[in-house]
Amino acid sequence: MPMPPIRTRPGSRAVRRAVLVSVAVAVSGALLLTGCTGEDLGPADGAEDAETAGPVGTRRIVDARGRTVEVPLGPRRVVTLSRATLDAALALGVEPYGTAVFSADGDRPPSYLADRAVPARVVARDGRVGVKRLEALEPDLILLDESTRAVDELEALQAVAPTVVTSTGEDDWKRAFTATAHALNLAAAGRQVLGQYGAELAEATRAVRPRLAGTRRSVGVVRWADGELTPPAAADHVRSTLGSLGLRRAPGEGTDGDWVFFGVRGAGRGEAVETFASARSRPGLARLAEADEEHRVAVVDGSAWEAPGGPIAARTVLGDVRRAVVPAG
Repeated sequence: MPMPPIRTRPGSRAVRRAVLVSVAVAVSGALLLTGCTGEDLGPADGAEDAETAGPVGTRRIVDARGRTVEVPLGPRRVVTLSRATLDAALALGVEPYGTAVFSADGDRPPSYLADRAVPARVVARDGRVGVKRLEALEPDLILLDESTRAVDELEALQAVAPTVVTSTGEDDWKRAFTATAHALNLAAAGRQVLGQYGAELAEATRAVRPRLAGTRRSVGVVRWADGELTPPAAADHVRSTLGSLGLRRAPGEGTDGDWVFFGVRGAGRGEAVETFASARSRPGLARLAEADEEHRVAVVDGSAWEAPGGPIAARTVLGDVRRAVVPAG
């Protein structure tokens, strides 16, 4: 069956160029009938250079679990089975052919990715993979991490297509993203994405720091789920972004923070605004109402603040914090 061209999202010129380089390397490898790996697009500085030559049109890499996986030089049908790998693929301009959904997101892609969402076929729900559905998709690369129970089905997944575990629970979001870019043979584009985030972070830091004088530098992160206020998991991209800005998570419920970020499980910002209007008046939530009266509450798309995330989630959090701490005007 003829393979369609690699699907990419409109994005920066650098990302599109990197995708074209990846495809060109794959074509040249097939024509030369060699085991050449082409340009060295290995892991970021400090990571093990795990790439070796493989059969024609492929390369061997070592994933986060220490498994040697033979992956295509120019993958065309990519399946992402975790939120972080979906975020990473979209940040790199790659549209997955298949993906997974989770009940925490309302059985749909995370709402913060709604404007980038693609009509990818759902092949897994809450980590349970429909193997026959996956086989029908004829993927040539499967990406996932240890945040999903699908990682327990590696043998079955590997029988369908090369499967790469991009990160473990010990990896930070940047290392996980770098590993995903490496698996896609888009490491150069990955470095550009991280560079863009770094530039935005530096600019936000310059704007935010002067506003922290006289505050406790604390941020409350709260989520409305199942009719009550709960603190979401301490996502790495949230923790590192707050830390870089000189902020920290407020202890306890979080409503005593200098700034409080309110999100709703499985909902975007629009729905969260409506939920907040009714939630703030609930008995027992006087502190939340007080914070709102003091203009310390920012209603956000909570899915971007959940664990785990990638560069798109990190940039979303960064933007939310900057708008809250440095109001327009």
